[in-house]
Amino acid sequence: MEKIIFRKLILDISLRALITTFTIGLIVWIIQAVNHLDFVINDGHNFKIYFYYNLFSFPKIIHRIIPFVFAISIFFELIKYEKNNELLIFWTNGVTKKKFVLSLLNFAVIVMFLQIIMGSFISPNSQLKARTFLKDSNMDFLPNLIKQGKFIDIVSGLTIFISEKTEVNSFRNIYIQEGDSFSLEKKNNQIIFAKKGYLVDGNEKLFRLLNGKIVSINNDNRLISFEFEKIDYDLSNFSSKTIKIAKIQELPSYKILQCSLSLMNDKPYIEKMFICEKSRLKNLNQEIYKRLIKPMYIPLLTLVCCFLLTFSKVQNNFTIKTIKIFLYLLMILILSETLMRYVGETKVFLIIFMSLPILLFFTIFNFLKSKIKYDKNF
Repeated sequence: MEKIIFRKLILDISLRALITTFTIGLIVWIIQAVNHLDFVINDGHNFKIYFYYNLFSFPKIIHRIIPFVFAISIFFELIKYEKNNELLIFWTNGVTKKKFVLSLLNFAVIVMFLQIIMGSFISPNSQLKARTFLKDSNMDFLPNLIKQGKFIDIVSGLTIFISEKTEVNSFRNIYIQEGDSFSLEKKNNQIIFAKKGYLVDGNEKLFRLLNGKIVSINNDNRLISFEFEKIDYDLSNFSSKTIKIAKIQELPSYKILQCSLSLMNDKPYIEKMFICEKSRLKNLNQEIYKRLIKPMYIPLLTLVCCFLLTFSKVQNNFTIKTIKIFLYLLMILILSETLMRYVGETKVFLIIFMSLPILLFFTIFNFLKSKIKYDKNF
């Protein structure tokens, strides 16, 4: 009987947590997807890249909201069980409050390890995959961004100006500049003027220019120019200005740990994926905190929720006490988020921040025992 009623409790908490997680996650994902429309509007990527990038960003959102959702799910399920007299089923079947608390904590520990796996492997890999889509993409949506009377500089090392758009994918008075600025010291840039031009049908990355002139620099750093009747300018050789280098939150956990430990021990660490340097140590340690230490607050949040067992609905101040416990939950959540900003560049900070949730857990656990030690169900 005990296994059945505990299984129902865990199932109810899990179901509420799943529904809440995907509801909140979907709302945040939609808002984020709207903000990422710049990939299409300003950066020239097509909607396929935009969709994949947002899709693989979803695990990051789920990982971020799980501690809050899990704590809230336990909080409201315990209140529901108390109001529906379902907690009495546990006590009448010989389940002590100590066993009840320990069973919830065992469940919380499982969720904690799942959160560590999500933050250390699934979320970084999915974000890195999303970044790979941007890295491997080209400017499929560029033709739709070319407008008359407007400088187009979304492409790295390329600026385009169109004086007039006559028909679909057909233009007049075209100015193209390669390089961020035209200088005699730079040999890899040139300026192209053309009276007419159009995007070749079936290949919208090939710009056919008519009746124009090319100005460039020769090996002697002298300006040279020549006129042309027709040339084909390949736009696919250029890439977007969208950041394509992997960010810290997209890196594998073992690489972050190796880099951080090497820097704290003043040892060199060379990595192809990113630059391991002292200036990034704090950010690296903050990422370690987010992936490995912050999930340790999940059992602590669960323990705070168990204070709902110290009073019943028949008491006059039941609502006030539940609000207090809810505020305590919020304080711990805020604490776990705030401490991440103060992660330093030494091992001492990491050890202190790792020890804090453990010390708080045992302190609160002993306090909970003292609150209900005279309860016959404990």
